[in-house]
Amino acid sequence: MRNIACTLNVDGIPIKINLRKLPKERRFQANIDRVITEFIISDETNEIEHYEGPVLSDYLFSKVSSLIRQYFPNVKAIVKIGEDNYEDYDDY
Repeated sequence: MRNIACTLNVDGIPIKINLRKLPKERRFQANIDRVITEFIISDETNEIEHYEGPVLSDYLFSKVSSLIRQYFPNVKAIVKIGEDNYEDYDDY
């Protein structure tokens, strides 16, 4: 498990962000000013999406998603892009 903490200055107001990867999952928890929002990496598109909690503004969502991409580069979707389903994988 890994945690990242930073402070962003949005319109002159400091916003504290604590980002945490949930163990053995492709989910992330962002604690933004004591409000928890969860994100997940989509199986189909391999993009970061909102999963649970309050929806963030576009600016904060872009900052949180860039933090996830920068500090957790090895977390990827299970299904390859362009594959139909899980049956397209070999069992070995």
